[in-house]
Amino acid sequence: MNTAEFLTISSAIVPDRIAVAGDDERVTYQDLASRVNRLAQALQALGTGKGANVGVMSVNSPAFVEIYYAAAAVGATFVPLNFRAKTEELTYMISSADVNILFISERYWPILEEIRGDVPQVEHVFTLDFEAPGYQTYDQLRESGEDIPVFADIEDDDPTLIIYTSGTTSLPKGVVLSYKALTALVVNTQGPADPTADQEVILVSVPFFHIAGATTMLSAIFSGRRLVILPAFEPQAWLAAIEREKVTHAFVVPTMLKRTMEVDDFDRFDLSTLRLITYGAAPMPYDVVRQAVDVFPPRGIDLMNAYGQTEATGSMTFLGPDDHRLDGTPEENEAKLRRLRSVGRTMPDVDVAILAPDGRRLAVDEEGEICIRGDRVMRGYHKRDEDTGSALVDGWLHTGDVGKLDADGYLFITGRIKDMIIRGGENLAPAEIEQVLEDHPSIAEAAVIGVPDNDWGEIVKAVVVQDGAERPSEEDLTAYVKSRLASYKAPALYEWVDELPRNQLGKILKTELRERYGVAAG
Repeated sequence: MNTAEFLTISSAIVPDRIAVAGDDERVTYQDLASRVNRLAQALQALGTGKGANVGVMSVNSPAFVEIYYAAAAVGATFVPLNFRAKTEELTYMISSADVNILFISERYWPILEEIRGDVPQVEHVFTLDFEAPGYQTYDQLRESGEDIPVFADIEDDDPTLIIYTSGTTSLPKGVVLSYKALTALVVNTQGPADPTADQEVILVSVPFFHIAGATTMLSAIFSGRRLVILPAFEPQAWLAAIEREKVTHAFVVPTMLKRTMEVDDFDRFDLSTLRLITYGAAPMPYDVVRQAVDVFPPRGIDLMNAYGQTEATGSMTFLGPDDHRLDGTPEENEAKLRRLRSVGRTMPDVDVAILAPDGRRLAVDEEGEICIRGDRVMRGYHKRDEDTGSALVDGWLHTGDVGKLDADGYLFITGRIKDMIIRGGENLAPAEIEQVLEDHPSIAEAAVIGVPDNDWGEIVKAVVVQDGAERPSEEDLTAYVKSRLASYKAPALYEWVDELPRNQLGKILKTELRERYGVAAG
């Protein structure tokens, strides 16, 4: 099924409902379908179809929704680019994904001008919220097309989305998701639009370049919800949007939830329409979720935890509202408090298993690698056959996470095979940061680990060996890293050591580093 049909179906069932709200815009389902038709026709006139890759470099906006559905309609692949990335990272992503059509906002125009010569495969550039001499605007392109639906001939396994996620190597990996994978996620977690029911309203402030943002966009349109778009998260603005738009559902990463509860005038906001907050994309510190249980359910707002990863098209397990309500007997509440440390139970349409290194399925309470199979699994990593072969084995997606299933089917994550750091829902690759640190003339060696943090889930700590007599200040070192990488990848903490621990083969012992230095204090 072409995911563009999500919009086609909803626009036929609830044409007059508001589909998208953002940037002082209100677009009905009927008008959204018309806009997408025009944009798809304009893209086809440029020769865009199967094999073409359409990139967007912008914060969240209604245009994102239109561009995705138009790209899907013509059979092209949509590539939302991480707007927090620096020039080196963006050059790699645009080049490796073969982006040949790029939509860009004014904020990121200087970056494109800087790297334009390094991305010659970009044939067409359109400006989203500004005008530039010699370039057509997004609105001009869209309005050049006719309001006639486009139905490209696609296969279920054709790619529709590439999302870049940091891996354990120094370069981000493009996760290729098919129409089948996205359809499986949406139709198994949402029902279609219902004209007899009150419209639900979902607030999204997670970036659309993140799998949680992308799937929220798709699910909202299929279910006929109103999608309220914030360009970025800010706690007061988030609370104000819930009050203003009468939001019923919202998705946040743990950092967002914590910051929301810390707002000084939290109680003055009217959250009476809000029915469910789903959180995920990063480990939730126990004391934060425990606080959330005391704050939200008593106000009639349910909580749900969703665990997943980009390679699995998002959520694989969920810890439901009942598990967040401490309204049972003392024994029942004790069990619920224990389960708050879990990520819940498997969703019906996926198979989650704990596998041993030899591929055996392990028993209850035995620790091993968390693996998944089903229609949601990615096609692979774009142009990374070796990485794909390591991740997809005998039909199973190997997540790199270590965990166990209890007797009731609750999944507990106990560690990570990979050395990934998850800061505020963003996956950070240590090797990428280590490489930049070791490029500094005063650093001989560097090893990067994640340490627990109540605000971010994890923060970056660098264990470094000095090179030469002069030690750089930590402020200067952080500024240096930020000049090369997105600012959130820069270490928050440093530990200066004489040497890094290694095994007999010379490999740095990350486990030993975490045991020695895996706390916030040096």
